[in-house]
Amino acid sequence: MKKRWLKGFIVVSMSVAAITVFAAAAWRSDKALPLPVKIGAVLPLTGPAAGYGKWMQQGIELAVDEVNAAGGINGAKLDVIVEDSRSDNRGGVDAANKLVSINKVKAIETGLTGITKSITPITERNRVLLFTCATAPGLTDDCKYVFRNATNVRNEADKIIAACRQRLGIDSMALIWLNNPVGVWASQYFRQQFEAKGGRLVASESFQPDATDMRTQLEKIRVAAPAAIYIVGYQQSGLIMKQARELGMTCQFLGMTDFELPDVLKAAGTAAEGAVYTKASFDTSSKSMEVAKYVKAYAQRFGEDPEVYSATMYDATHIIAKAMTASGGDPDKARQFILAIKQYPGASGLTSFMPNGDVEKPVELKKIQGGKPTVISE
Repeated sequence: MKKRWLKGFIVVSMSVAAITVFAAAAWRSDKALPLPVKIGAVLPLTGPAAGYGKWMQQGIELAVDEVNAAGGINGAKLDVIVEDSRSDNRGGVDAANKLVSINKVKAIETGLTGITKSITPITERNRVLLFTCATAPGLTDDCKYVFRNATNVRNEADKIIAACRQRLGIDSMALIWLNNPVGVWASQYFRQQFEAKGGRLVASESFQPDATDMRTQLEKIRVAAPAAIYIVGYQQSGLIMKQARELGMTCQFLGMTDFELPDVLKAAGTAAEGAVYTKASFDTSSKSMEVAKYVKAYAQRFGEDPEVYSATMYDATHIIAKAMTASGGDPDKARQFILAIKQYPGASGLTSFMPNGDVEKPVELKKIQGGKPTVISE
């Protein structure tokens, strides 16, 4: 009897074990979620361009939340790993290497020309998609996996030069520019185009990224007596305007998007009044359903109105998610998907990619009036 009991116990135990194993296997196959799809962001969260980095990160975070709320990428959660470039090329390279080698990301989003150029060899070599909102021309040329869905500085320079000659009556100009890739390119291009249209460039001065006193350069410009100064200065633009006025200069200030950075306006104070600059067109009052949805969601999430850099990165994140969904994560299929995009209705406006991965987007003319950015009607 003891043997019969033991035999029965073994049979029952084996049956229970089999059921347990089968149930566990069934739970794993039916319930387990696919691994998250990881993308990276190399952003200037500290350093001279930190104002841009905050906007970029907020746009990315909002888009990631929306993608996941809609089911993710073929059922997988979209994760973004954010790294601080410190507004520095070396910092950007270190961050990109970590994201590619350790985190195994499928795509990276970034900004700033120098950083984009520095990390492009890493992403190209590893077949990782790279989306940038940096403004220097040619960033996507001769690259397979690099894309830009933002305007470039050539378009901005053309816009301000046309305004100088046709609307502002400015025939003499001085340049003061940050000694970085965008500053060097902009100073050369601006000189060429302004003089080609009959203008006179009377002075050109550069300064270093860590400079806080530009009075020596401004004094040389003051002596040259230009009708206007074109400033390529990022965070230092506000200090340049303030220091120029302190030297008694009354000429017109001209510049780019950085003129409406909060830190720039704060540093400039009343010296920024009347400054004219260019910026990629972005109308928060647009009747577009996509823009209205984005503006509302952004304001609810972050308690402030969005601006073009956050909208650009928001769109880039959604485009990456769509490409990952359509391609199953294959970089070459994702590339073909992106290049086929025409008239994508996003928060930053309509986006169509050219064969080189770049886009053409409209630029608007703006002015600081009453301490606030105002669009100058065409």
